[in-house]
Amino acid sequence: MSGALDTAKLKAMAIALWKLGGMDTLIKVAPRGMAPNPAYMAGYCTTFKYVVGRTPLEMEQIVGLARGSKLAGGADIFVVDPIPNPSQFELRGYSQCPAGVPTNAPGYTPHPGYPPGQGAPQWELMGYPQSGLKLLASVLPNQRLTYQASLLPAHP
Repeated sequence: MSGALDTAKLKAMAIALWKLGGMDTLIKVAPRGMAPNPAYMAGYCTTFKYVVGRTPLEMEQIVGLARGSKLAGGADIFVVDPIPNPSQFELRGYSQCPAGVPTNAPGYTPHPGYPPGQGAPQWELMGYPQSGLKLLASVLPNQRLTYQASLLPAHP
């Protein structure tokens, strides 16, 4: 079908990207002090390159969290490991479209906690438990994430 999205191909491309490691490592940004709970799914994730060098408040802006709402006390950055398989995540576009919904779409209702972000790719890990989140770094308020991307391994 011409013009239709090939979801399977797009998911395979995302997985191939994450396997590169380094700046393309799949990560979860969470409030500082959050302990992963295997009873909950990992939720929205992005790649390392969109948060490295940023403060927690800057991370909120890029990923689409209300300013000062979740990361005012700092941020914990988790690596998603192992990499999810295609059935464990959904494509959600970029963060300027909250939950993958364009802000000019009919019926779009803004959520005060999740404004449009500044354009980081986002995937929703709906079938992937938080037990797959491995703490990479904790970032204090006003501190920048300075972790070396070269230390993030590829996943062949």
